[in-house]
Amino acid sequence: MTTTLQATTTLRPLSAHAIQAQHEITEAGRYLLEFGALAPAGRSGAFNGGIRLPDSDHFVIASRGGAIEVSLSGQHLAGEPNRGLIEVIEIYASVFRERPDLNAIIHTHSPNLTAYAIAHKPFPLRYWSVAKRAGVDEIPLGDWAPRYAAEPVLASLRKAPSAPAVLLRNRGLFAWGKEGVLALARQLASLEEAAEITLKAEVLGGPQPLPEGAIANFIAAKRG
Repeated sequence: MTTTLQATTTLRPLSAHAIQAQHEITEAGRYLLEFGALAPAGRSGAFNGGIRLPDSDHFVIASRGGAIEVSLSGQHLAGEPNRGLIEVIEIYASVFRERPDLNAIIHTHSPNLTAYAIAHKPFPLRYWSVAKRAGVDEIPLGDWAPRYAAEPVLASLRKAPSAPAVLLRNRGLFAWGKEGVLALARQLASLEEAAEITLKAEVLGGPQPLPEGAIANFIAAKRG
């Protein structure tokens, strides 16, 4: 499906649900900034987030600079035009269409996770407390594509449907979740912390893998 990036001729103000979504995304961004999971350090850039609106085929994309409401077909419906947010409509719309179970997405250039993207390496999860929450032993690396192209994100989502994020070669990452944007921000912060610890472990001989089957066994036990 081709995403429509042009706004409608008459844009309405954000609905009450959209304003609440904007607030939650802003709070998620504030949490990540205070945690140190946004780059560059001490600045507000490299962050936007999306929330699927309840009982609707619309979603909201927001940053600390504004918010827009968008249909799943990619049509900008409400909120003041914002170039930075309009640029990412295609990815958000594609992910929400692909996975109806997901209700939140975050895009960042988190420093330590982005280091793996710049090195063209998937991020191996070796820190148990983070790996068991993520439910996977690796954050995959997407293929190279033009800026904000949806294809590598969708390809990764299909290839590794349990992974909570994908690294974008030479860029940052997209993360997604089912429990709201604030819970997703906390998980992203834990992934960033794990990436920092893993990189530090390199000077001690390298991070060591978890026992074989540890994550699968943990998930099976949790499900009962």
